[in-house]
Amino acid sequence: MDAFLAQATRILQCLALGGKKSLFWCLAAHLFFIAFVIFLSGRLVFASDKQASSVLLKTPLSSPSPAETAPQTYAHTRAINQQLKEKDESKKDAEPGWTALEPGLDFGEFRLNDQDARITILRIDPEHFDFFLGTSSGDQKPPRSLDQWSKEYDLIAAINASMYLPDNLTSTGYMRQGEHLNNKRIVERFGAFFVAGPRRSGLAKAAIIDKDMPNWRELIDDYDIVIQNYRMTNSERRILWTPGGPLYSISAIAQDGAGRLLFLHSKNPVEAYDFVQQVLHLPLDARTIIYVEGGSQAGMLLNAGDLKRDLAGKYPPSLLITGNLKALLPNVLGVRRKPGAEKPIK
Repeated sequence: MDAFLAQATRILQCLALGGKKSLFWCLAAHLFFIAFVIFLSGRLVFASDKQASSVLLKTPLSSPSPAETAPQTYAHTRAINQQLKEKDESKKDAEPGWTALEPGLDFGEFRLNDQDARITILRIDPEHFDFFLGTSSGDQKPPRSLDQWSKEYDLIAAINASMYLPDNLTSTGYMRQGEHLNNKRIVERFGAFFVAGPRRSGLAKAAIIDKDMPNWRELIDDYDIVIQNYRMTNSERRILWTPGGPLYSISAIAQDGAGRLLFLHSKNPVEAYDFVQQVLHLPLDARTIIYVEGGSQAGMLLNAGDLKRDLAGKYPPSLLITGNLKALLPNVLGVRRKPGAEKPIK
């Protein structure tokens, strides 16, 4: 503004001096001055805008255009996204996943639902391990805890063999160990048999025989160990359990598509239908699932290498009386190493 006032003063002085010549040169000087000021102002505005843009973009004034940097930026973003994806997938595989305890024996813990309920699973390959049926009626001793059964018969794992009658000895379904019959009655509504110890070649070393099979009677006669229980699913993975009912701990046994046996245990009380539905959605390839016990009697034990688990079930009404005590069981199904097999080195 001061410069414009000074220039106006000069023009008035020229007019006061008089003469067309003087006036012409005064006007010419004034126009030149205005043009110079406009040019200078434009340079300052351009530099200011460019500097402001540089600050907002956090890049130097000499940085390349976005079109030049885009391919590198997208490639970098893709690399980061791929790393994050691989990290998430590795977490998914590791949590909970399987732990190989020794050849043919795997341990896993899986989430059953959106809450804290989890299922503990032991996967056993019958090519590497033998199955043992312990019965109080057979060895003429009182019922024992899973831990006591395990120590007495050198078991690396054990689970309920079946539910039992009020005499605290007899299985609710057909049960045989060799020539010893714990219960000789085949129950019509119990749809499956766990079998082990084949009496002739060509048979699976252990399996679950579904009563839908046309020759199931002949098959169970070909095994030393036979235990009858409720089916929760059939071999086609169809759920046979009715929805609804109370919440309680569950012990179950299943067979997968590769012929391996699964010991399943949920310590958290769950509805039986929800339990089996969730099991079918886990990466287990479980086929026929049989229910062996529920409530505070449901248990599972594992003692292999450095991993030890002694899981006891619970059922809210029974907790009011006994708490979460380990049940004394008359009949257990155990796992032990084959004769001559060496224990893994810790």
